[in-house]
Amino acid sequence: MNGIHGIGGATPNIGLLSQSAVQQPAEANLQVKEKFQEFVAGTFYSQMLKALHKTHDKPAYFHGGQAEELFQSQMDQHVATELSKNHGASFSDPLFNTFQNQLKGIRPESSTQPPRAAAIPE
Repeated sequence: MNGIHGIGGATPNIGLLSQSAVQQPAEANLQVKEKFQEFVAGTFYSQMLKALHKTHDKPAYFHGGQAEELFQSQMDQHVATELSKNHGASFSDPLFNTFQNQLKGIRPESSTQPPRAAAIPE
């Protein structure tokens, strides 16, 4: 018998192999999308929280000093991470789609159309 044999002499199921090959890029794409969302939305929310804390001064009597600043930094990081997981898709999805299109060599819709001539008032 000259067939292809897997481990222990069993013939591999080609359907399963091709199915896993198709699922693997989709799974990798999902992981990239999650990391993209984590980075884009996490950066946005962390910068937003940083700007929020700059809008008010430290209280004269109830400031916890360096420990409070460290805790506040860690809390902001946690809040930004949770916000990016739960609400980050609205920021990251359009950017991720543009990123994917650039990888595939697809130009944005707006650049494929020639610019319109401005109307000249008479």
